[in-house]
Amino acid sequence: MNFETLGLKSNPFRLTPPLDPKEIIWAGMKKVKDDLETRIQMSMRMAPSRIVINWGTYGSGKTHASLYFSKTERLNELSDKINVKEAKSFKVTLPRTSNDIVQEFLRSFLGQYSLEQMRDDFELLIGQFDEEKVKQLIDVYADDTIIKKVVNGIAFNKNGSKESEELKNYIYGDKTKGTLNNLELPYGLQNDELIANLLGTIISCLTYEKKLYSSFFIWLDEFEDIDTLKKSLQDRFTTFLRQFIDKTPNNFTLFINFTQKAFMNTEDLSSYLGEALSSRARRTIDFQNPTDDEAIAYIKELYEPSLLNQEKIPFESDDTLNYVVKHIGDLTARKINETFSIILEMAIITGTDMVTPKFIEEIRDEIIAWEE
Repeated sequence: MNFETLGLKSNPFRLTPPLDPKEIIWAGMKKVKDDLETRIQMSMRMAPSRIVINWGTYGSGKTHASLYFSKTERLNELSDKINVKEAKSFKVTLPRTSNDIVQEFLRSFLGQYSLEQMRDDFELLIGQFDEEKVKQLIDVYADDTIIKKVVNGIAFNKNGSKESEELKNYIYGDKTKGTLNNLELPYGLQNDELIANLLGTIISCLTYEKKLYSSFFIWLDEFEDIDTLKKSLQDRFTTFLRQFIDKTPNNFTLFINFTQKAFMNTEDLSSYLGEALSSRARRTIDFQNPTDDEAIAYIKELYEPSLLNQEKIPFESDDTLNYVVKHIGDLTARKINETFSIILEMAIITGTDMVTPKFIEEIRDEIIAWEE
């Protein structure tokens, strides 16, 4: 037996994020989605940069949200809806594996938005204005001779040229004498403020007057893990984020995904963010656990796209869904997925082609989240 026996193309209750953007769908959680999309469209329309905290328990859907708005076409749909230019969106997980935490952040960013892509975008920007205007923008936003030279190199060096390749090596940390001499730079990107300035200058130029891009979004995931770092690295990274925001005063939104810990409330965030970041985080979006009705809506919206046809569904009725939901305990998207994934797998193993309350009773010892 397989999922087709249950009327499904595959298991709709994923336990890991899908790699294929076409498989990333939004189910349930209507208020959270509406709050996020309101904030996104506000950033697309308005200039001031901002920090938004996505706050919720483990498994409440924060990482999924960052993937949904970064990997699918939803961002373009939102920009089309309000008739503004498209936006850029990237998901970056809190760097935890290197003492050079800011350089790791930069590499993660460049892994999704390469220097070649930036060069292509600067060419489009030059088409919107002209070379002289773009040089003026770089001069104004960079306000630093090294960053001016680096961003001019990105903007005007042809992709694949020797100069372009040397500049790539430089940005990725090559500060050997030969590279510095060839680029006519006195030293490498040796401090975090230079990296903040580099990213801020690029974003500010490419969103100038919202002619090319309306906004840039970065979703910083798993930020709560910052407390696993040395205090010096924590302070360094939060200072860098403050500098990054300050160097990008317009058309940039930083979404910080934060999983709340036991007995923690939003007032405790300042100990993780630092006072400077906390004062800039003016908006919190609460990824609240769904009600029973919302959970059932979430379940249906997950499995319906996977149905082979509408005449056969894997569950006998809504009563079956409701019976399970009422015994899951604290509802989160992750716990719902884990529970219903086990149920479907047990149905396949036992040769059951329809999930009923009676079947649930027979296999409930297999359901880890089951509560009486």
